[in-house]
Amino acid sequence: MKKEITFTAKQVGERVKERRTELNLTMPELGKRIGVNKSTIQRYEADGVDPKRTMIINGLAEALLTTPEWLTGLSEDKEYDSRTLCEKDLEEHIKKYIDTVSTVVNGEPHQQLLTTFLGKMIDLYSVLCHHFSDAMTEVDRVAEDEGLKQSLMRYAIESGAIKERVYHKEMEAPIEDMKRFLDGILHIYDEGRTAVKMGDLFGIVAEAEARLAEKE
Repeated sequence: MKKEITFTAKQVGERVKERRTELNLTMPELGKRIGVNKSTIQRYEADGVDPKRTMIINGLAEALLTTPEWLTGLSEDKEYDSRTLCEKDLEEHIKKYIDTVSTVVNGEPHQQLLTTFLGKMIDLYSVLCHHFSDAMTEVDRVAEDEGLKQSLMRYAIESGAIKERVYHKEMEAPIEDMKRFLDGILHIYDEGRTAVKMGDLFGIVAEAEARLAEKE
């Protein structure tokens, strides 16, 4: 529910701190998200942020997973609907695709072939999303493991290196599936040993989906 009067700079700063605390973000972490240092975040929270400084407000809102309206007191709706934002973004991409295919590619068979490629790529990307979610869950667990932190400090090992290995291990297979699929498109009209059939491309997707089902 929107109001007509925005907050003072001081009130905006209070909301920045409130939301940062809710998300368990340190000042350096928030600063990194928007490209400033810890002292700048300290200043924002202590002295406030002018609600008319749109670029700063928008950057903070994005980093804090909230809305500019909530930060500036125009709304009490703190959470944005990420699903709606995702849908809106995807609708724009799909519209651009349809416009391009319908105006540039001649002939329904060719248009259908490209649509088939895109559909299967989306299926592969859906599998990749599951792996990404698992990777992020494990990365977050590693980041919060106090025992591991102590061990890393003892042996002067960078936690980033551990997170990198965790991420790569989880994401390697789905990324390779995407590479194989795209390479297959390149060879769809080949003759001889390098020729790839549509069934081969479908098989890559089926294998990825089956591997994910076994994993879960």
